[in-house]
Amino acid sequence: WQRVLRGEARVVLGARSAVFAPLCGLGLIVVDEEHESAYKQEDGLLYHGRDLAVLRARQAGCPVVLGSATPALTSYHHAATGKYRLLRLPERINPQPLPRVELVDMKAEDFVHRLFSARLLDALDDTLARGRQAILFLNRRGFAAFMQCRDCGHVLECPHCRVSLTLHRARNRLLCHYCGFEARPDQICPACGSPGLTGRGSGTERVEEEIAALFPSARVARVDSDSGRGRRDLLALFAAVRRGEIDILVGTQMIAKGLHFPGVTLVGALWADAGLSLPDFRAAERGFARLEQVTGRAGRGGEPGLVIVQTNRPEHYALELAQRHDYAGLYEREIAQRRPLGYPPFARLVNVRVSGEDGPAVEQAAQAVAAFLRGLAQGVAVLGPAPAPLEKLRDKFRRQILLKGPDVPALHRLCDALLEHRGKLCPAAVALQVDVDPEDMM
Repeated sequence: WQRVLRGEARVVLGARSAVFAPLCGLGLIVVDEEHESAYKQEDGLLYHGRDLAVLRARQAGCPVVLGSATPALTSYHHAATGKYRLLRLPERINPQPLPRVELVDMKAEDFVHRLFSARLLDALDDTLARGRQAILFLNRRGFAAFMQCRDCGHVLECPHCRVSLTLHRARNRLLCHYCGFEARPDQICPACGSPGLTGRGSGTERVEEEIAALFPSARVARVDSDSGRGRRDLLALFAAVRRGEIDILVGTQMIAKGLHFPGVTLVGALWADAGLSLPDFRAAERGFARLEQVTGRAGRGGEPGLVIVQTNRPEHYALELAQRHDYAGLYEREIAQRRPLGYPPFARLVNVRVSGEDGPAVEQAAQAVAAFLRGLAQGVAVLGPAPAPLEKLRDKFRRQILLKGPDVPALHRLCDALLEHRGKLCPAAVALQVDVDPEDMM
């Protein structure tokens, strides 16, 4: 940072906080994968790295390049309406075409194996026989998604968060992916006393184990945040993949974008439905982006690529459009849905979160906040309060009120008034957070 300030470094490369780098004479800002929600800081100062980059470039009088194969709908809308300049790269840097994508309806499968369709297993067998490589993508880590009692159906939950515990068999632990709580998996059901707890659902740990059993001669590696690989180990593994020393790479979104492996001709998306039914207006946009990004890992060398997408919803428009690599079609479909509902890019959102360890106190404060906002709202819709999708997190109950409207000054005035009066609306034990342009509605 001091080197940048002294002018000894002319180029700064970094994550979202790099937008604050004290460069003098700033000439260019590049935001790669600009659609990523990770550019939004979710605690402390709730800034969005991409939007701040646009603001800083405007103040510096320099261009800002927002790059993505699947732009955020709001960014693409700005380009379509002339606020931004749209530049297209319709072809890959080599002459290879985009990979062929096949949707496999898992409802119609006559399962020989519960995780992998017959079509994917045949494609894997053919890929390995030709000496090529494959990527298997599942955006869920761990061995089993949750532990359920076979006798009464009870699902083990984290005592601090209202979410199920995930089985990580390599560590022999049940883990909460939100607060880090750990428990032993060999326990009886707390609801009925039965010892019949069993793992349901699958994560990358199970995929790695079962694919190694199905293809014993294949060299299999796994990449996720549980695999214990530091930066050097991860770079070494990726170098091994490029050298052809790994046949099948299993991983989460860590392997879904930005990687160039010329030997990979097959990508298998094991559960393409993940996230499509979340209570978030961006669910389809993000599902399309996730699938299109991982699709781009196939066929980057001299041979054409193939992507096998396993789904229970092959008729979903996000999957059908991803099959055709049709981002413009997704944009038109989403715009047609959001315009009459008044969602971005046709309005701005503010998510007001109320949280605390006393559930009734949180509910009372949320009702008071909502009544206060409705009393002042002019040209702004006040929705809620409602329980957050993750209603309890790290021992805190959570309620949220959504403000929605196209009038930005009206939203600002409403937020300013709320922050000025929050001491009267929320007791000391109840926290209030105002998130402008929220990325995560959870």
